[in-house]
Amino acid sequence: MFFNVKYLHISLIFSTFVHMKKEDNILVLNRHLLSELTRMSNLLASKDEYIRFLENENRAIENETRVECLQSLALIKADRDNAYRCKAEEARRADAEKARADRAETIIAELKATIGNLNARVSELNAKVDELRSANKEISDISEKSGMDYKDIVNVLRRRIYQRNSDATRLLDGEIDPNDPYLEEMGLQDVVKRVMEMTSDEKEDKRKNAAKESVKTNLPSAKSKKRQHREISVFSPRKRIYSATDLKRIGLDTSNLPKDAKIIRRKSKDTGVDVWYLRLIYYIKGKTVSREYAIGRFNVPNADPMSSCHPCTIVGNNPIMPSFARFYLDSKFNLCLSEGRIISVLKSLRTKIPQASLNLWMHQIMSVLRERLEPLMLEAIRLSKFTNNDGTRILVRSREADDKPFKYKIEYIQAALSLEKKLCVMLYDEGTRGHELQEEKIFKDSTIECFVADRAPQYVEIVTDLEKQKKLKRQACWFHGRHYLCDAYIVDKRVRPIIQLINTLFYIERMFKLEEDQSPEARYRFRMKWSLTIVNKIMKMLKAIRAAGDEYGQMVQRAVNYILDDEEAFRKFLSDGRVDMHNNAIERCFRHIALGRRNWLQSGSHDAAKNIAFMFGLLESCKLNDVNFGEYIEDVLTRIMYGEQVDASFLPCDYVRKYEDGQDDKDAEERYMNLEIKEENVA
Repeated sequence: MFFNVKYLHISLIFSTFVHMKKEDNILVLNRHLLSELTRMSNLLASKDEYIRFLENENRAIENETRVECLQSLALIKADRDNAYRCKAEEARRADAEKARADRAETIIAELKATIGNLNARVSELNAKVDELRSANKEISDISEKSGMDYKDIVNVLRRRIYQRNSDATRLLDGEIDPNDPYLEEMGLQDVVKRVMEMTSDEKEDKRKNAAKESVKTNLPSAKSKKRQHREISVFSPRKRIYSATDLKRIGLDTSNLPKDAKIIRRKSKDTGVDVWYLRLIYYIKGKTVSREYAIGRFNVPNADPMSSCHPCTIVGNNPIMPSFARFYLDSKFNLCLSEGRIISVLKSLRTKIPQASLNLWMHQIMSVLRERLEPLMLEAIRLSKFTNNDGTRILVRSREADDKPFKYKIEYIQAALSLEKKLCVMLYDEGTRGHELQEEKIFKDSTIECFVADRAPQYVEIVTDLEKQKKLKRQACWFHGRHYLCDAYIVDKRVRPIIQLINTLFYIERMFKLEEDQSPEARYRFRMKWSLTIVNKIMKMLKAIRAAGDEYGQMVQRAVNYILDDEEAFRKFLSDGRVDMHNNAIERCFRHIALGRRNWLQSGSHDAAKNIAFMFGLLESCKLNDVNFGEYIEDVLTRIMYGEQVDASFLPCDYVRKYEDGQDDKDAEERYMNLEIKEENVA
């Protein structure tokens, strides 16, 4: 009984458990069906989304195909229009050729008429020639009365027109030439002695009877010269006749030799092997670049709108950077290229800038340099003791009044050179042929004691005006004095001994440069020993010519008066070893301006002439201090662009380079990289 009850109880429990398990399965099944329903819904939504994507993709492809078809159609139409234009151009050319042929026939008819007119003109000129021949007798009479041969005067003018050298070495035969290498073999005492013998009174009397005969100095023969050069060439090292930037040295290429070939060894070679070098020169084309900067306008909370950063420039909105200014100024002033040629060079570099814009921008840059550096250069020169002064002409485009047309007028650039400070400043102002410009800006209230200049009236007026203020002395230029005598030599050969003596003075000055002691005191003693006697003899001979009167012509008397009327100034160099006997140093500074007169012909305005004069003075100052003009311009403009205060360290005499070439472009590249990094961080 007990067993049955227990068994019944277990059966009830089991049946109850089975019933609960069925309910749980139903619930699980329901949940599974719900999740499956959800999954199917999501799948259906994704399929719908994919269908929409395909529809959009098809629509985009249709649009692109339609655009491409339209573009192809436009190209076809353009080709058709080009074909029509080419046909019209060919027709126009045919018409032009026909018109040219008609015009040629017209020109031929005009030329025939011109030939007839020229024949009539030739007849008129022949009649004038007959008149001139009849007047020739009157001209000859005038020439005899004045002591000049008019043919010789024509020869002087021809020599000046064709710009032949005025040195006596080109005009005289057998004279003492300071550049003659034979003189190095003779001692200074022998040279002076020989010149004094050649210019003695006895020799001069013989020349009066035979003026055309030349007396040649007994110098060593050409054989000794050749032997000397041969001896020197044995011991002197071979000089390289060209040089360029070395990029790399390439080793031996033995591809043409067999494998068992061995290099030859020589004891006479420094390297021990028989190797020599062949240098080839290549050209790496330069380029100009431009960078475009974006500048935005921003609203700032509680403030007015502001712009983003502007790039650094030299002058306001002027786009010229220091590296480009270096290219332009170096080409214009150092290489003497005209602005038209510079623009041609820029076109070859694929750079197109209108000439008017380029001219305006570069004169703004030159004005910046002039306004900052010219006062400092003037101040440095005013602190000198001795200067060389001269002037040269320049053609300037200007007009006398606003209602009158522009005309080209000859103006003058005034220059002062200080060999102590190694500075040259060139000044320009309208009407600067007078003495006011140099007197006010250079000499007045300065420490200058003596200057070397020619006999231009302005320098005499400067000395006279400043006589009460200080004792300013002027040394006359012996080169200019010799120039007048060389002109007189064409008319009268009897002045040759005087030119020989002046050339000897130049030779003595050159010989002093070989002395060990180059102090002013040593130079003074050297001149008193060798030059004083020659100067006294020159003055004695000139006074004798003046006393002879009409025996010599006007050309000779003009040269004699040029020196004797200024005898004190010509003797000044004998009393002070610090003074030069000529102003050739500043004459050489005008060489680029003389070349420029051929290339760029004139200056467009007075302001432009001021800039040009200053830049040429700056160029010569750089040369005096062995400073590269282009590097100097780029470095100084870069420092000015970055806001440095301009002081004496900017002058060529105290200049120390700070920035490397292309610093403006490197800074621009660095700024561009920083902007890219900032944009990436913002993104």
